[in-house]
Amino acid sequence: MADTLRIRVDVAADVDDDLLARMAGDLRAELLELDVESVTRPAGPPPSGSKAGEALAIGALLIAVAPSVVEGLMTVLASWLSRQPADVTVKIDGQEFAGTVTRKQRDALVNAFLARVAPPDDQA
Repeated sequence: MADTLRIRVDVAADVDDDLLARMAGDLRAELLELDVESVTRPAGPPPSGSKAGEALAIGALLIAVAPSVVEGLMTVLASWLSRQPADVTVKIDGQEFAGTVTRKQRDALVNAFLARVAPPDDQA
């Protein structure tokens, strides 16, 4: 599908790899309840380098979703994050969120995604 967005979400926390993998798995299960095309783990080995890089790969999810589902996706991400311990962060498209994500933050992220992938109606 040409209109499919590919969004990478990285869950990070100062926890062991098994717990981080379970946390990302729980988030994946919630995201799969949406009308998403897929939610997968990145293929291949974790990036070379530090332990932090490996942990980031363990908590990474790749989401394929239609633009019309982005707002619902961000709502689920914000809700999931608000139920996690304070040291858990989610990185989406270069923006990092922790704790409660405000509606304004969520809306700004949704608008940024949509602006990046879809030209304004008068330019289409």
